[in-house]
Amino acid sequence: MPIFVKNMEIVAPGELIAQGKNYKIVEGAYRINDKVYSEFLGILYIREGSIRVVPLQGNFYMPKVGDTVIGIVIDCNPVSWTVNIRAPYLARLDASDFLGKPIDPNKDKITKYMDIGDVVMAKIAVADRVTNPQLIAHGKGLGKITHGKIIAVPPKKVPRILGKDRSMIKMIRDITKAEIRVSNNGYVWIKADNKTVEQLIILAIQRIIREAHLPGLTEKIREMLSSKLKDVES
Repeated sequence: MPIFVKNMEIVAPGELIAQGKNYKIVEGAYRINDKVYSEFLGILYIREGSIRVVPLQGNFYMPKVGDTVIGIVIDCNPVSWTVNIRAPYLARLDASDFLGKPIDPNKDKITKYMDIGDVVMAKIAVADRVTNPQLIAHGKGLGKITHGKIIAVPPKKVPRILGKDRSMIKMIRDITKAEIRVSNNGYVWIKADNKTVEQLIILAIQRIIREAHLPGLTEKIREMLSSKLKDVES
């Protein structure tokens, strides 16, 4: 049962760790046939036949099919874009899954639709441990983002920002009358009537992150926003 990486060394996503069916995977790794691979960038711990990979940082997003993500285009070729979605793996967005139709690279340049540095709202169409995530970005609420404000939050705090049955984010939308989308990979898109309201929403989200463990947080955020919005309107 060969081991290809030493204990307590750093491993990269998809790196071969060991071979053999008797290894017990505790976390952070996966098996294909008899080979064990690292799930993300982290430190490898091997002890008494068990394998564990502890991520180096907690702000990684692990893609899941159906998730909504906001990504940044970092590269392109004639028929697809490479998108950073804050995951250990870069995502691929085919032109046909952005435009809703095939593209002829001999007649059409992909960069006229989206170029490096552009931001896109998409859904995870394919997510497995063998290939990079595949995105789809045509349909209601999806596509290139050209306006509004985007802030980054820890992906693990997304459920608290949304609230139970999305009660928190619905309350913030109702009070501020702003458009707000929270992506599963930890980006929040905000479109408000003015910069003051936009900043109040950002302050509210930052407070949710800080006080996520406290009870009654939804009402506290409601009171904060209502109070500060009265000052804006007066």
